[in-house]
Amino acid sequence: MYEENTWYDSRMPPISLFIGGRDKLVDGKKLVDRLRDRESHVTLLRAQIDEDYEHLDCIWSLDCIDRVGRNIRMDIWTTVGVDDVITPEGCTNDERGSKVGMEMDTTGIFTKKG
Repeated sequence: MYEENTWYDSRMPPISLFIGGRDKLVDGKKLVDRLRDRESHVTLLRAQIDEDYEHLDCIWSLDCIDRVGRNIRMDIWTTVGVDDVITPEGCTNDERGSKVGMEMDTTGIFTKKG
């Protein structure tokens, strides 16, 4: 339906968004809505909105490792589709690649694409 107005094509890798709910520079919630509603080629792994974060707090706040960093590590790990890698601390081999070929629905649940 919106194919002619999309920003991304099938080459787009899976993405995770970490959004400050008090961000006055970027409306991350509108971006999430667009990705879910119009960008059929985009696999949105995570759309984490931290309501008390402002713009860039997710990369330089004192608690960014706990609130964001661990989720980034897990999102990368769950999209690794190769066998010859070292398991990062805090991850398990069972989780590796578990989201390859998956997409998140509007409720945040991952299902097989197609």
